[in-house]
Amino acid sequence: MKLRKAFTFLPVWIGLSLLLAVAVPAAAVQEPTTLKVWITWGDNPAQLQELFNRYGEMHGVTVEVNAPVDDDKVIAGLSGSEPPDILVTGGPDNVGSWAREELVAPLDDLLAGTDLNMDDIFPAPLGQCSYQGTYYCLPWGTDTYALFWNKDLFEDAGLDPETPPQTLEELVEFADKLTVVEADGTVSQLGFIPDFSWSHLSLYTRMFGGYWYNEDGTQLQLTSQPVVDALLWQQQFYSKYGVDQVLRFTSALGGYMSPDQGFYAGKIAMMVDGEWQTGPNFIQQFKPELYYGVAPFPYPTDHPERQNTSVLEGSVAMIPSGVANPQAAADLLAWMMSSETLADEMVANYNLPTTGAAAADPRFHENAKFETFLNLMNDPNATTGIYTAINSEVNTALGQIEEQVLHAGADPMPLLEEAQAQLQPKLDAAQ
Repeated sequence: MKLRKAFTFLPVWIGLSLLLAVAVPAAAVQEPTTLKVWITWGDNPAQLQELFNRYGEMHGVTVEVNAPVDDDKVIAGLSGSEPPDILVTGGPDNVGSWAREELVAPLDDLLAGTDLNMDDIFPAPLGQCSYQGTYYCLPWGTDTYALFWNKDLFEDAGLDPETPPQTLEELVEFADKLTVVEADGTVSQLGFIPDFSWSHLSLYTRMFGGYWYNEDGTQLQLTSQPVVDALLWQQQFYSKYGVDQVLRFTSALGGYMSPDQGFYAGKIAMMVDGEWQTGPNFIQQFKPELYYGVAPFPYPTDHPERQNTSVLEGSVAMIPSGVANPQAAADLLAWMMSSETLADEMVANYNLPTTGAAAADPRFHENAKFETFLNLMNDPNATTGIYTAINSEVNTALGQIEEQVLHAGADPMPLLEEAQAQLQPKLDAAQ
């Protein structure tokens, strides 16, 4: 798993765009001796530096990796005179904003001069990198989510441990059977918590048949039925057992990376989580004896055509507009997307490779549970988010609304209507 950070976009100094637009005479462009790579996540900086050392040895340059880089440094680097040659972020949330402000370079022409095969990149993760018809980043690995279930708890509840719920309606039924409420009303085990360990509103909204933007990102659809349905569907898991009781239960759970994490500890029977959980640094490390399964998230009974719907989102790599030698940066980016490099990095992080050539690496097919996520990524129902220049504001508003609906029992529609009225003019102004 790579930590996904939401950056707060800051205004650019007046005249920056003009400065970036000034052409540099060809004679003044020199082959760089040092290339800088900034990465906003960095679980293992030494491993990342070792990976990029390969490129340096092959091309006679020094590649300096700085990881993890915090939000403030990223903004300063993009708007300053010495940006990194490559910037890798945990997600594409701000790419639209940065593209609009000309802080990151359009890649179509730059990559045409490399040996990168764009057609080999899986469509769903590549889709998150397009802004107004132009690519401004590439997906350097990706993540998606599926349903995990505890087979021991299924057996205890009289459910077939090898048969997870297939539909949303079955998931609700199973969750009821897997929830334990003591005589005094205290919840001691929950079948399912929809926002554990964080929000999955995008997945649920897609499963209900929509999203909070229209397909080209020009109109907000916060009050659309799929958004409302996704929020109300989640709300029942709190209201049914009492919001206070559920929140008291979740507050006592251990941290995400600890043996006392709710699913690891057998306190939560089903959860939504990502492919990294099947690797060596999560369940295998903290609860290796856990008897569990992984399956695609359930679909609505009335819409079997939505089976295997998933939302892909993950790390993206881009080239800042102010780099001294954009083509040298593009060559490095193409190498990062090469099958061997991409496969090695995704194996190290247990994330999904984003090209067909990398995904063919046999190391990705040794784990049947991981294979579930590979299949979801390749399914026709694999989707991605829709990203705009006001993505940060929309995500913040939706996060606040979701918390009020789930944790305070609020009616979602008035909150969504208010957010729609406030945010649509901002989206209009950003286009």
